[in-house]
Amino acid sequence: MDNLSPEQIQQMIAMLQNMLPSNNEEPTEEEKSSSSPIRTVDRKPKPSTVNKFDQMMEANLHKEDIEIDKKLAKYDPTPRVRRFQPLDVVCRVCGKRESVSPNLLSDSPDRYKCNNCSRGAG
Repeated sequence: MDNLSPEQIQQMIAMLQNMLPSNNEEPTEEEKSSSSPIRTVDRKPKPSTVNKFDQMMEANLHKEDIEIDKKLAKYDPTPRVRRFQPLDVVCRVCGKRESVSPNLLSDSPDRYKCNNCSRGAG
């Protein structure tokens, strides 16, 4: 390529320009089929969705459930506070004395571990 004369380069440029379609010419069918169209994805902004449930009458039905529950209830609700006798236990690690619920003791009172010792390793 280094030994091409300026006239040869001009001839090559002219040949290449003749191969290009001009602006007013349309490409042939072969040229249309050979070139693949550029596919673009439409990135249209999605319209904000409206929660139609808020506009329905069913949206407020749960507010009436309390009144219906009171009318249909045969018995008053059972109180959930359970009384217990606290047990005096000693932590097996640090020796701290505490008064705790029996539910916190898994096996026996001599296996109890206080909160501070339970957080540590071992």
